[in-house]
Amino acid sequence: MNKVYDIIIIGAGLGGLTAGAFLSKAGKKVLVIEKNNIIGGRCSSRAWDGFSFDVGADYFAKGMLKTFARLDKDVALRPIGFSVKSFNKGKVMTIPPGLHLIRELSEFGMSKKEIAKFGIRMMKEIVFKGYSKRYKTNDRVIDAVADNDILRNILNIGAFFSGSLPYKMPSYWFNLLFGRTYGYDFPFYPMGGAQRIPDLLSEVIKENGGEVRTNISVERIHIERNKAAGVKTSDGEIEADVVISNSGIQDTVFNLTKGKGLSIEFKDRVKRYKPGLLMNSIFTAFKMDAGIINGAHLYCYFPDDVKKMFSALHNGEFPDDYIFTVSVPDAVTGKRTDGCYTGTIKFIAPRGENNKEIILKEGDKVIEMADRIIPNFKKSLVWKKIVTSEDYENEIGFESCIAPVAESIEYKKTGHRMPIRGLYCVGATVLPNGGCTASSVESGRRCAEEIISSE
Repeated sequence: MNKVYDIIIIGAGLGGLTAGAFLSKAGKKVLVIEKNNIIGGRCSSRAWDGFSFDVGADYFAKGMLKTFARLDKDVALRPIGFSVKSFNKGKVMTIPPGLHLIRELSEFGMSKKEIAKFGIRMMKEIVFKGYSKRYKTNDRVIDAVADNDILRNILNIGAFFSGSLPYKMPSYWFNLLFGRTYGYDFPFYPMGGAQRIPDLLSEVIKENGGEVRTNISVERIHIERNKAAGVKTSDGEIEADVVISNSGIQDTVFNLTKGKGLSIEFKDRVKRYKPGLLMNSIFTAFKMDAGIINGAHLYCYFPDDVKKMFSALHNGEFPDDYIFTVSVPDAVTGKRTDGCYTGTIKFIAPRGENNKEIILKEGDKVIEMADRIIPNFKKSLVWKKIVTSEDYENEIGFESCIAPVAESIEYKKTGHRMPIRGLYCVGATVLPNGGCTASSVESGRRCAEEIISSE
């Protein structure tokens, strides 16, 4: 084999890059290998016709800033707080919460007594985790916390971010999204876009003598005497004492190792994991006369019955009305391109094989619907590019699944340590829970710390 490293990391997603950053900072010789020409995976940016867009994650938790502080990159990240506007039946709810919430909930038809009761219930769940101990699923927690139907619909937004059915999402998801598990109750956006996050992690690796190579595919993980020994890549064989895969638990188990050294029970457990629903993205540029709200990065539209909508999607059907989001980072950063804002609309594809032409028609329908939450949106539109779930991997480099493993009450994710010595898995497909950017970063940090402490 041509060169020896302490650690090889497969995939430059947030989990792999975070692990690489902490390990290289601890003095390990690290090599990160990425098959695409851009690092970051589902947290990265692309440009078309002079316009730049985030192609995956656009919602980041303040808890991540503690990790970047430990890497001395929190200031360089330049985080900006933003608000989320959620629309349902002509009513709006704003996150983060504040005094405005009293007025908004009053417009939902809630009395002061009902609002107070809702606040107390939320506190019990978020601070004391009272309802999560009593209820198994996320939607049951929501039903217990909220009596108002509009509010229940909006609180079910967790299903959009997980890609799972509301009644199959574990109750801890409530705290992940609305509580303080990672800090999504006070989200931030990095100045410079989502790509800034992986770029800074890569910077740490290189500053500490590590390498990040792109356009190289890993074909196999070498296993010798039930221990990881290196990898075979499209660029040759590379040896290492430890291999960390950020390629996803199922790809690691069934493709990269071919199941070698893994028990039938472990493989059966991993085989049960299901990905979340796939996402379609409409990348747009629009004139500044559209009615956006400064400081509001994410707009969410909700149909009358979110549970019914998700049931239709999981049954392979497009519902008549469904959730979609519009992210407008320019409203937070103040950036303009040729006098235009840029924004990304996301809507979910039904489970199963989809007809691309139907998705494109649904995309045009969503653009029409966007006027419901951003006045004059369609009229101000000057450029658009629809990338369907069918095209995402070819055009952008990864499958557009909302969560590579949609967390469910039917199974639990595995930890990052694999049943093979020297082999680890990081990212959203393994613990900790959450299936998001913050959990991916956390998995990489925990994995690195375990490797360092095991010496």
